[in-house]
Amino acid sequence: MHGLWSQQSQALFEAAIDANSSVPTAKFFALRGIKEAVITRYSVLGLAEVLALRDELFQLALENSRAVEAFVLDSLCWVVAVITKRAWVDMPEDQKALFTQKLCDDIVLHNTPCIGMITATYLIDEIAGGSKCSQFRLPWEFHYTCKTTFENTHMLQIFEAALKVIHRQLQRSTEMQHTPVSGSHTIAYERRSALHIADRVFNWAFTSSDENKVIAASFGHSKSRSTGTSAKASQHHGSSEDLEDMDSDERSGTAIFEDELQSRTPIFPRNWQTLLLNKEVLAMFFLVYEAALGDQMHAYFSPGSSHLALQCLVQISGIRGKEIFAATSTKSSDILRAEFAQVIMRNQLQMIRHVCSMNLTSEGSEDIVVATTQMIRRFIETQLEEPSTTIVGNQRLHSLAFLVIGVPEAHEYFGEVSKFICMLLNSAAGLLQSDMLQRIDDDFGDVDNYFVMQAFDELASAWSTVINEIREWEYLEEATKSGEQASAHSSTDKQLDNQSVLGSFMHFLVTTAYLIRSEYIQLRMLICEDSVASSSQQEGSLSIDQGLLAKDYVVYEDQLQFFALLARLDVRTSLGRLYENLCSRCNAIQNEIASAESSSNRHTFDLLHEQMQWIIMMIGFTLCDSGTSERVLIPKPILEYSASCQGTEQNLAVQCIMAMLKTLEIELSSSHTSSNADYGSPLLVETLFWALRRIGPVYILPDLSDYHRISQSIITAFGRSKDGGNGGVVIRGIVDLIKQTFDIWSAEEDVLQMCVSLMLELGQRTAIAQEIVSLPQFTLLMEFFTSNIGSLPEAIHGSIIEALALLACHAPPADHEQSFLKLKALILNSFNQVVRKSDFVAQQQDARLVNQLLGGLDMIDGLLSAANFRNLNAIFALFFEIQPLLEQLLAMYSCDDEIPCQVVQVMESASRYLDISSISDEHMVRFSHGFRGLLQQYQKSCSNLQAPQPGNDIESLSKVRTLISAISYLVHNEMGFASDESSPSIDKAVSDDYGETEVFGLYCVYITAHSSQLLAPNVLRMLMQLISEMVQYRIPSLLRWLPANVWGQMLDTLLAGINHDIYDIGQRAYEAISKLAAYVKVTGVGNMPDNLRSIFSHGFKQLLSKLLWALLFSTFDMELVESAGSALVTLGLLDPGHFQSCFSELFAQAEAAAFAERLSATLAKFNADLESSDGVKQLLETTKPIPDPIDGAMLRQPLFEFLVNTRAVLRTK
Repeated sequence: MHGLWSQQSQALFEAAIDANSSVPTAKFFALRGIKEAVITRYSVLGLAEVLALRDELFQLALENSRAVEAFVLDSLCWVVAVITKRAWVDMPEDQKALFTQKLCDDIVLHNTPCIGMITATYLIDEIAGGSKCSQFRLPWEFHYTCKTTFENTHMLQIFEAALKVIHRQLQRSTEMQHTPVSGSHTIAYERRSALHIADRVFNWAFTSSDENKVIAASFGHSKSRSTGTSAKASQHHGSSEDLEDMDSDERSGTAIFEDELQSRTPIFPRNWQTLLLNKEVLAMFFLVYEAALGDQMHAYFSPGSSHLALQCLVQISGIRGKEIFAATSTKSSDILRAEFAQVIMRNQLQMIRHVCSMNLTSEGSEDIVVATTQMIRRFIETQLEEPSTTIVGNQRLHSLAFLVIGVPEAHEYFGEVSKFICMLLNSAAGLLQSDMLQRIDDDFGDVDNYFVMQAFDELASAWSTVINEIREWEYLEEATKSGEQASAHSSTDKQLDNQSVLGSFMHFLVTTAYLIRSEYIQLRMLICEDSVASSSQQEGSLSIDQGLLAKDYVVYEDQLQFFALLARLDVRTSLGRLYENLCSRCNAIQNEIASAESSSNRHTFDLLHEQMQWIIMMIGFTLCDSGTSERVLIPKPILEYSASCQGTEQNLAVQCIMAMLKTLEIELSSSHTSSNADYGSPLLVETLFWALRRIGPVYILPDLSDYHRISQSIITAFGRSKDGGNGGVVIRGIVDLIKQTFDIWSAEEDVLQMCVSLMLELGQRTAIAQEIVSLPQFTLLMEFFTSNIGSLPEAIHGSIIEALALLACHAPPADHEQSFLKLKALILNSFNQVVRKSDFVAQQQDARLVNQLLGGLDMIDGLLSAANFRNLNAIFALFFEIQPLLEQLLAMYSCDDEIPCQVVQVMESASRYLDISSISDEHMVRFSHGFRGLLQQYQKSCSNLQAPQPGNDIESLSKVRTLISAISYLVHNEMGFASDESSPSIDKAVSDDYGETEVFGLYCVYITAHSSQLLAPNVLRMLMQLISEMVQYRIPSLLRWLPANVWGQMLDTLLAGINHDIYDIGQRAYEAISKLAAYVKVTGVGNMPDNLRSIFSHGFKQLLSKLLWALLFSTFDMELVESAGSALVTLGLLDPGHFQSCFSELFAQAEAAAFAERLSATLAKFNADLESSDGVKQLLETTKPIPDPIDGAMLRQPLFEFLVNTRAVLRTK
């Protein structure tokens, strides 16, 4: 060695190469020292010296591979890989090629242990730049350059060498099948090592020449993936080297939605096509899995081989992208895709048949069962996403039609997949009748958590994709095709086009759907039996309150949606079976009730109720989709089926709904008798009302204008009376059932809450609401609730008032007024019974009085939630009337949490639902004053306590969130469509008054909450939105009314939002910073008090420093760069001196003079670009009293150029 090494480094090196040393750990730590020395002293040592060391260590590994301990040899190979990466950028291409060839030669020579294999695996990990990459303390540009120059040539060679090893070992395994297994350990080891390399290649994140993708990689927008497997024989060195990944694991923006696709099989470049699309290579990975199963006899190697092979197969099944399937001189893109699909289908067919021949329920089969379903899902979803280029009949061939036409095995493949789905369901059903059931219940909770059902979920997702693709094509085809085109198209009967192929495939789906539905129904019925049996055994023991658990229609929503998708393929058959099942069990319950003499048949009742609950959920999902933002209509398959029915008796959709109403009626009538009350099922009643809430607003009194054509049988059953329908009769029956439910199940909160939810849903439909309020039963219902609300659960009081107020709005004016007065009297009476007690002050902490007050506040909240243009004036008047009472409660219960929290909730509902633009200016000001008075009293009540407590419990955080929400809704309500405070949508004096109220509300948030509470993610998200809106709309009011100390806290909040993990928080923070800095830049700080000017100066410096640091050094979401860049530039214009000083510090940190010169040139170019930027000129020349922030789009080009160039130098790992 040359004299450049220090004496310490030389001693470390000599210790490391001493193969005869008796202290293995000394060798291990010596190697770590060499690695650190090379990284830190690379510039001193020089390329030649470092490569000489690398070659010597590699040769040392080759010569002593059997003489040293495994973990020492492993570390030696790792150090070789680290040194290679450190020198990679400086190495001439011929030296890179020479070392890569040396690795490949050693891999192919299959020495044991294979030094080339181990070193290559570490080299891939190091160059990938992920969490397994060592800390080089070098710029991102270095790592990116290493990756781009390694992946398409050198990694391809290494991968090809690994494939040769796998191929050779497959041949040797075949030869040794009937011979002693003396060499099988060697085969298993080599196979496992080669699969490690393949696994890393299949999870490699390839770079791209696309500028946007290069920028995204620079900002760390994409996550590096890890498979959870390791190439190491020992993990000793990884414990301290697994530092923060340059591509962080955080997700934000649209990346969350792209994750499912983009984190799957990588998109391979064109030059990988020859190797990856080779039929023998693809088939070889399926064969190597079969061979790896034999490795299980070797305990040391078995944990990795088969699992790695399966993971490779999952990745191979999802090979995708235009480049990998780009046309060649002899084959089109579609031919390449068809050939690839054929190989995958053939081999997956063999795997499916092999898996189906196994015992699917044994734990030993979990790996292969789950992986097989994953590769099927990966293949199907990927293929259906890839568009075909083939044109048939003036139409581009659909992806599924292309598969069916281009791959002869397609029908057989999809047939076997459907059988696999049925077998998984059948196997799960078998578990319920086997000796394994008790152990599964103990270990997993129930069968739904066992891997068999997880595998079913994978295939259900894939099968849903197939059905949805065809349905979407059908709807688009129907919408675009004219009648003449349809007739012309139908004349070409023998042509294999989209219509003929997909139409034929739909018939296949209908057939298989029947089998899958049958298996699923059978499984669910058996699970019900197990559930009831388990409940019987656990009677008397402690159990979890079922009200705390999510409902089945929520937990199993994906499965029920899949069932509905299958059911709508053949509506007649599917609804027929569900209807038959429901009616038979309903009759069975009636028979049981008639013959019940003791509690001996309780088990039978429970089982029938449990099974009926599931049947009703299946009917509910089949007949109607869920919907929140869009108006839900009757599904098209139901409409098409109904059109083929001659009358209501033949329409099973109608009959299913009527059967549910009959079931509910029977259940309520049977529970009404005290002798039969024990046999009732509140869960079944709740589920029935859930189904009616889902179905009723869609089917009852349908708006005929929503449909091109609707069946007369649906109109007859549920339509308006003027159209010959019986919808009014159905509504009358539902109202009667609601009343009966409150009479019978008055103590079952969940049941009653679902009844009220049904009333609220029906009240949203004008036609239904008008029909309800016209019934005599509604008057009786109103009387019942107003007279008996005290005997009902307190949690539903507010919802009841909301539902009644909402429905009453649709009554004639006189009836509406009368109903409102009843509700108002009920609410005021609930307060008067408490506050007018002579001993109220003395008894104010009495639990009964507190609960009554909470109930009254909840009812006010419910009434506010029902506000609309029909009752708005009356509700405003009531709010003004009870405002003094609310202030009184805040004053009296200042040391309590429940009452103030509920009052704040009332304030939130008032600001949210009461449209102030509909009242006079006088009343608007009165509302603002009243709202401010409540805020002032709330602030006083909180000030009576000591300092705000740092409680982050649910209740404390909920109160803070509700207060923030109340202020935010007030801003929305008052500002309307105004762009900012300089252009109010209402009178300026009124707007100014609201500005003072809103600013005081923001002040209250900071004064009454602890700083730790404001940094809680959900609170901070809402607070940042409020700050952004206040800065957007209320800058003059903020400067006028907000105290300087709270300004400091608000700037600290903005500081916390910079580069926050949550996307929305960061986005809002940058918007607020841009707007605030732009306003201060244009208007100046001359009129500000000295203390506020000082706070602004200090705060803006902090914001600029942190924002610049985040943009230059941290992982940053590329989608936020424009808004963050706009904030950065505006802050820089506000304080150019501090902006330049920040860069001076960066220059000082640059280790090499070349880096400092490059940074200086980049900054000079950026400054020049900003001077000529239209966005900057518009800000500096604006005459608006409240200027618009700089448009980030105008800064995109210079900003990204500046950031990418500086990050490439400054961002190190």
